[in-house]
Amino acid sequence: MKQSLYDGRNDVVFILDQPIYSSGLLIELLLEEPFRLYAAPNHPLTKKSEIHLEDLRGELLLLNEKGCTYRTFFDQALAREGIDRLHMNLEFSSAEAIKQCAISSIGIAFLPQLAVSGELERGELVVLPWEMSELRVATQMAWHREKWISPAILAFLNVARESLSRISC
Repeated sequence: MKQSLYDGRNDVVFILDQPIYSSGLLIELLLEEPFRLYAAPNHPLTKKSEIHLEDLRGELLLLNEKGCTYRTFFDQALAREGIDRLHMNLEFSSAEAIKQCAISSIGIAFLPQLAVSGELERGELVVLPWEMSELRVATQMAWHREKWISPAILAFLNVARESLSRISC
């Protein structure tokens, strides 16, 4: 993705990853998104005041495919705890599919908070009380340091900044 900026194929890219640093690119952090575990309101784990990794044994976790940034962060968090295979899981390429399966009580979803804001407001999903403060993804905007930014692209950058600043408030 960053290579497309260097090659001139893209003017601006949005990157969801840990904060990126580059001498050749201008990278602006727009939003840091926490990750949580979510379940249907009737799931037994919603009754607990705190969840530990052991509580997830035997639970069906609804995850993105291996290789996805979100999934990599989740797997790394488990590895830091010394756990390589904690759970059964279903893999999806769509956050919407993960949400719908969790709403239908099929399993527990692992997603960024922003992806489930509507479902939380409607009471279709609830946050499970497992602290994963180190699992955050940065939404970043990047463009080539030496590329001329047209007025249209500058306006686009400003709209993106304004839109995402409203989300983070």
